Amino acid sequence: MKKRHRLVRYSVYRSMMVSFLLLTSLIIAVVCGGLFALFSWSTAKEVGNISESMLRQNSYVAKVIKDQVYNLGNQLLNNKEVMAALVDQDRNKIKAFHAVNELRAIQANYPFIQMIGLYNPGAEQYVNTSGVTYEEESVHLSRIEASRSAYFNFIPRQVSTPATGSGTANVLTFLLLPSYYTQMPTGGIIVINIDETYIQRMIGGYKNYSTDSLFVMNEEGMVITHSDTEQFMRSVADQPYTARVLAAEAPTGYFNIHIDGKKNLVSYAKSQEMNWVFVGISQYDNLLFNMNELRWSTLGIALAIFIISLLISIWLTNHTYHPIRNLMDKIIGQMKTEKELQAVNEVELLDTTFADMSGQLSAMASAQASARRAELAHYFKGSQSAPSPALQQEWEGERLLTVLIRIDAFEQFRRANSAKLQSLMHFAICNIGEELVGMYYPCGVMVIEEGEMAMLVRLDQEKCPAQLLAQLEELQSKASSYFKLELSMGVGSVVASMDKIRESYRCAQTAHEQRFFDGTGRIYVYETAYDAETETEERAYPAKLEKKLVEAIRAGNTAKSEAEVDSLIREIERCDYQQALFYLHQLAMSLYKQFHTGTSEDGSDLLTAFFRRLPAFETLEEIGEELRVIAAQLSERQQSAASQQNSQVISEVMAYVQANYAKPDLSLEWMAGQVKLSRGYLGRLFKAQSGMSFSDYLNQVRLERAKELLLSDEPIQQISEQVGILNTTYFYTLFKKYYQVSPAQYRASLSNNLKDGAQ
Repeated sequence: MKKRHRLVRYSVYRSMMVSFLLLTSLIIAVVCGGLFALFSWSTAKEVGNISESMLRQNSYVAKVIKDQVYNLGNQLLNNKEVMAALVDQDRNKIKAFHAVNELRAIQANYPFIQMIGLYNPGAEQYVNTSGVTYEEESVHLSRIEASRSAYFNFIPRQVSTPATGSGTANVLTFLLLPSYYTQMPTGGIIVINIDETYIQRMIGGYKNYSTDSLFVMNEEGMVITHSDTEQFMRSVADQPYTARVLAAEAPTGYFNIHIDGKKNLVSYAKSQEMNWVFVGISQYDNLLFNMNELRWSTLGIALAIFIISLLISIWLTNHTYHPIRNLMDKIIGQMKTEKELQAVNEVELLDTTFADMSGQLSAMASAQASARRAELAHYFKGSQSAPSPALQQEWEGERLLTVLIRIDAFEQFRRANSAKLQSLMHFAICNIGEELVGMYYPCGVMVIEEGEMAMLVRLDQEKCPAQLLAQLEELQSKASSYFKLELSMGVGSVVASMDKIRESYRCAQTAHEQRFFDGTGRIYVYETAYDAETETEERAYPAKLEKKLVEAIRAGNTAKSEAEVDSLIREIERCDYQQALFYLHQLAMSLYKQFHTGTSEDGSDLLTAFFRRLPAFETLEEIGEELRVIAAQLSERQQSAASQQNSQVISEVMAYVQANYAKPDLSLEWMAGQVKLSRGYLGRLFKAQSGMSFSDYLNQVRLERAKELLLSDEPIQQISEQVGILNTTYFYTLFKKYYQVSPAQYRASLSNNLKDGAQ
């Protein structure tokens, strides 16, 4: 087969070539990008060092300016005409004229000086070489004269230029106070204005080609001189770089910062002479003047290397990879058309060719494994008396152990998932269990019935190993994470042969019964939880506790009934599993008999439903919660029924009083005998239902009838006897207590009302 056809015909060649290209492309990108970044960083660092060095040289400008101002001040102080004008107390114009001429002569030797002035506060006289009046300079002169804190004072400002008629000028004003050091009788001031452009020309000579802006600021962030004249005296204190520069301890330095969204290199140098800070700002993109050329050159080199790599990849692909040619030739030889030859995918052909063979082998192995699992499941459940010889031979030779796996809250699991999904989850749990335990011990997992699986594990020791328990815990964790299921497990005893494996399975069932008492989601090991030689002591049925529970329910005491349920559950916890189930059935039947009266509200429906659901409960805690709910509901129903009955009794008593109030012997004792209740209980019940005592209610009924009879002319004594009160004096006392008037007064008031109505 010709090599030039391999890239066209076989996808594996194309995949290899693409892999070569991707690898080389990645290497080219990393190397070129790294070199480019390294070059950019080193260049920026070099530019920063250059800018820092440049500004360090610029900082000497401050010293030069200060020295020149000091020299000029000394020259003026040594001039007789100047000193005569400074100390003149008579405001002599001739002295002032001579002083101005001297100042102009001196200024002519210093082209960078914009103006020189003299201020004599004793004579209130201010002269200068530009014709500026005292009123224009009074603010600065008065402030400096008042403070006198230093000989050398500096102010950046804009001044008018009447001599030239050009409006205003940016100047750096230096104010010298000779009296600060000398014994002058007055505090004169020498004013020297230096043109700001002169300072900018001096520092501009050191400006780097990459610097976008170069300026000087003071300690408050005010611009003293700037390459842009419009920025003079502008405050840059709010700029992000200003605080960083002023706070820096080093006298010189540089750093990178973003200004208006663009990366800039800021370099600075601090002058110790004038407290000036020289600052240079350059945009990062302008630092490398040939950055674009460098980018294109890098891309060109990378492209050239990529093309060379492409050619090398093609050559390597054709000369280093050799598939199984004979096999491929046989398979491809069956293809007839050129289109088929061009579309061939040798990986797919090999996969398709061997997939059928592996599929058939897998199907045979899967069928055999499924048959053996089914046989083991039948043997565990007891439907098969003994394992087959093949199964015994497969598991022969070592000790065996059975693990019983059950899905907790199975009824909820079955309601929440379809039958197909349930089957898939059972299958997945079996596979995960085989994979986890099979890492250390040969095993097999099979589904016994819904919600229950069994694992047969081959061991090399007589006791359950800790590693097996760790893997079972991992299986619980996986089931909880993947399927949101909780698994409980019972680990049986270790047996020596396959014919005793059912015994291990029964031990696993016995160990799993502990879930009923201890709760779900745990692993119960038979060997550690049970002693086969010790039988569990059988406990008697807690009849006394049942009686207390029935009494509490009948009394309608919800809190007490729930407490009695807790006592019953604690007693049942001391029984074994079979005893506990038996006593719970007995309790349900006993409660049903006690409260089944044939009515719809007797609570027997709750007990019937509980009895039916009893086999579905997995733990005693769940049963206890259900019994507490049932006891509370039964208590409420009993209380409601008793309340209705009591209400009916009190209604009958009140109706009897309404009809028989005239009986003198009508009393609470007599009424209690009629309704077959005790006197005290009827009294408490009557007051609870009506809000008043029985005697108060009887008196109220009798007196209301007496009020009606007082409308007639019958004697009051007869009226008292008609309403059942034979003692007239007691009738008078009782009537006045209730109505605050005597019966006679009440009758009189009724007569008066009738007369008033007649008139």
